[in-house]
Amino acid sequence: MNKHRPVCFAAIALLGICAAATAGTWRESSVADFGDGVYNANTFPSEEGSDSGRLKTNPGAFFDLNKDGRPDLVISNMHDNSGNFDIDSYIYWGKHDWTYSADSCQALPTFGATGNSVEDLNKDGHLDVLFSCYDGPYSIIYWGSRTGFHTGDTTLLETNRAHGNYIADLNHDGRLDIIIANMGGGYSYIYWADKHDPGAFSSRTELAGYGSSDIAIADLDKDGVLDLVLPNKQGDYPPAGGFTFNIPSYIYYGQKTGDSIFYNDAGRDSLETHGAYCVSVGDVDKNGWLDIVFSNVHDGASYNIDSYIYFGSSTGFTSRVDLPTKGAIGNNIVDLDRDGHEDVVFANWYDRDSAFTMDTHDVPTYIYWGPDFSARTDLPSHGAHGAMVGKISSNNVNDVLITNSVIGAGFNGSTFHTWSYIYHGVGRAGYVGLDSVPSYYGHIYTKDNGNVHDRGGSEEYLSSVFGDGSATQSWNSCSWTADIPAGSALDVALRGGDTPVPDETWSAWQAAVPGKSPLSVPPSKYLQYRLTSTANDLFQTPAVDEVAVDYAPQGVAGGPGAPAPSVSISANGSGVTVSLALARAGRVKVSIYNMLGQAKATLADGVLGPGTYRYDWRGQGAASGIYLCAVEAGGSRAVRR
Repeated sequence: MNKHRPVCFAAIALLGICAAATAGTWRESSVADFGDGVYNANTFPSEEGSDSGRLKTNPGAFFDLNKDGRPDLVISNMHDNSGNFDIDSYIYWGKHDWTYSADSCQALPTFGATGNSVEDLNKDGHLDVLFSCYDGPYSIIYWGSRTGFHTGDTTLLETNRAHGNYIADLNHDGRLDIIIANMGGGYSYIYWADKHDPGAFSSRTELAGYGSSDIAIADLDKDGVLDLVLPNKQGDYPPAGGFTFNIPSYIYYGQKTGDSIFYNDAGRDSLETHGAYCVSVGDVDKNGWLDIVFSNVHDGASYNIDSYIYFGSSTGFTSRVDLPTKGAIGNNIVDLDRDGHEDVVFANWYDRDSAFTMDTHDVPTYIYWGPDFSARTDLPSHGAHGAMVGKISSNNVNDVLITNSVIGAGFNGSTFHTWSYIYHGVGRAGYVGLDSVPSYYGHIYTKDNGNVHDRGGSEEYLSSVFGDGSATQSWNSCSWTADIPAGSALDVALRGGDTPVPDETWSAWQAAVPGKSPLSVPPSKYLQYRLTSTANDLFQTPAVDEVAVDYAPQGVAGGPGAPAPSVSISANGSGVTVSLALARAGRVKVSIYNMLGQAKATLADGVLGPGTYRYDWRGQGAASGIYLCAVEAGGSRAVRR
């Protein structure tokens, strides 16, 4: 959102005369300001405080839903021991001491919940939670608010034995779309978000599949359009002559005509799988092309079968590695030990071969270590459905959340009332700690880590375009306020042009340098900024509170090339006088501090046009003592005692 703030200043005594008040600052700092930019999943404006906003990115698996600085855990509960599907799912709120327990948990009614996803679907500054529901005809969105999640603030979406889901802006219209994998009915659904009605969905596309239970989204062929990977688990498959688990899984390549993006059978490809349950996408071999990992749960005879890594290339998916698994369901691609190589985690659900020599859900989750996957670490689990990785402890390590669904021997085990596990500090030698939280046939599935397009660690945000086209502006300086965790990075760039929509006539992106004036962007009628946030190896990213650009009309005093400000500070026993001469518009701050560094008075704080200014401070309301006067102008700072 554009905010045009003309020159203004406040001072205890101001004797100078301001030049023409035509300079100003474009400032973005609220949810509404950031919300009208261009961004995809993992990036969201967040309302924090009464009316303030932050721009956040989250390429990792865990979200801070209540904005208290700790990640929270969303666990889908499918059914209890009596076979009742109408049970609550759980949000475990991260405590200040980085622990999770039943006494800090919110229960949300669901209908046989399976997969879940978190994003700000309606761009109101609060994260929302989507639960896929296996039982009944609907899945459910819980809308976030200042007061959290409430049963009276939900939306139902028609589904058919829904399992996995994914959220992304497929058609780049600025609204997040929902993709839900249905095990029933033969079709999975794309719900297209209504561009003009936040939180509403205008239409639905149906994609053919066979018992599909998960979905992954990425730009597999690097054409700029997102593609969908749909694993096929089971069904009446005509080439097999009837019911089978041996069904190839599908890739629906995104197609584009003009501004329209669509998916259909004409753009579909397939890859061999056997009872494929879940799928993840990432650049496993680091060759610049995305790879696909399928969890194969059952081939019709045995659960002890291999799962597959298909390696991408410029010619498609032409090579594969097979890795032993046991009824694998969830999987995750992640550099768990932070050695620069991607590892693969398989959540194993069931160990039973065709001879029934084994028949149990008490089977470990496997971690195959990259780059060659010859080494493996086993983590104890019980009918594991999902494995998510991220920092959910006070240590600077990656942790693993495994949702357990069933304990014991036999297909139905001994109980569905399980405890899901949090393994801390997982490495090749094992783990350093274990916590657990209650769940009922726990599901979670796996959110792929990284950018939705390329699985990289960077997320890009494009602002709205600033300017009304009435005047050519000189862009004088750019500043920003952000929290930047160690090892992460924030890059700011700007571009300008004379058309309201950026096109080939606009300037190239120019990196913004704090304190540099004027900016490298040539004078223009319109301006846009770009933020690139890069995560550290714990998936932590910068949070941006404000971006501000100072400008002045071209051709007036104070344009680029004008001399630096002239500052004079004269102090005596009765107070201080500041004289300031500006040859160009710029940000000025004049402050009085005591010797403890506490601000006692602000004489000026804002953008001033070219001109001369004088400020007098005579200690009004201040106790006797020694004070400092600080003047910040033109990127310099002067202090006088």
